[in-house]
Amino acid sequence: MKDLITQMVCTISNEKCFIGECDKCPTESITDILTDNNMIDLDDECSWNLWKKVNNKFDLQQMSGSTDSLLTEIEERWSPFLLHTHINREQREYIKELRCQSTEKTFVVAQIDFSMNYTLVRQREVQQGFFSQHQVTLFTIHLTIGKEQRNLAVISDYMEHTTVFVHCVQKILTQFIKKNFPLVKKVNYVSDGACAHFKNNASILNLIHHKIDFDLDACWTFTATGHGKGAGDGIGVVLKSTARRVTRSKYILMSNAKDFYEFTQKQQLETARRSNKDIPGVHVFFLESDEVEEAKKSYLQARSEKLRATGTIQGIRSMYEFKPINNSTVQYSLTSQSTKIRTFTFK
Repeated sequence: MKDLITQMVCTISNEKCFIGECDKCPTESITDILTDNNMIDLDDECSWNLWKKVNNKFDLQQMSGSTDSLLTEIEERWSPFLLHTHINREQREYIKELRCQSTEKTFVVAQIDFSMNYTLVRQREVQQGFFSQHQVTLFTIHLTIGKEQRNLAVISDYMEHTTVFVHCVQKILTQFIKKNFPLVKKVNYVSDGACAHFKNNASILNLIHHKIDFDLDACWTFTATGHGKGAGDGIGVVLKSTARRVTRSKYILMSNAKDFYEFTQKQQLETARRSNKDIPGVHVFFLESDEVEEAKKSYLQARSEKLRATGTIQGIRSMYEFKPINNSTVQYSLTSQSTKIRTFTFK
């Protein structure tokens, strides 16, 4: 695949090569390269697998047709794929360098994500209990501060994965940073591009107000689509698997989010004590649903309604770096290292 890409562009470090704006790139199509010097009968029958959206769900479909049909499929999807490989490489290398540059006196890197909701299962529950199980929201944070690392988990009975919830988590996170790393001046958020709660205009509007809300500067770096896995996924697995193992092997009852939080916090502190460590492997916090609703009603809802008057960032889901420059304007770009910088003002 790397050989194909290098044959299609003149340099892998030039963004223009991947968005079709470079005049020096080869003019050969992907079909020309694949068929060049190869004895291929375009009428030969072949089969291939392709992810397709069927009834609003993506499924891996087995396709069949002529070689010419397969080459047409590749040609149609090659340009988006080429751009995706560029974004993935640029963001991966940038985030890696970010972590190396982080210090206790400058900025921290906070990789954040929702873990899959944890289902509270009771030992020896009746059959009908399966249809009335409760769930818990679990939000994970992996912090990099120079050579130090911290793991945080926010447990909540608020079941909506929204921008409002993320804002309330940011409040918990910034309080933790200011208490434990008081010289830090900025938070660089890293996450996938989930549009429901991360990469949307309301979230970027909150990012602009981050300094006012939490007294810390902030910017947001997004990973390429489908490449957002990180340490936070491990945090979620550890907490949920530990709770599941204990509830299945011992008569410990967890009926709600508060029970799950209290068990998890106690378990993390006990594990740290047995290991003679001063801090737990995961710092656990609880976020009340009432607190989320209060933040929404008191100021976040009004702030979001401001978008109707100011307009929105067009093509926001195609951008991967956002940096506020004042309390109303944000800079954004295709990748974190793009030279083409755009700005948008929420008036």
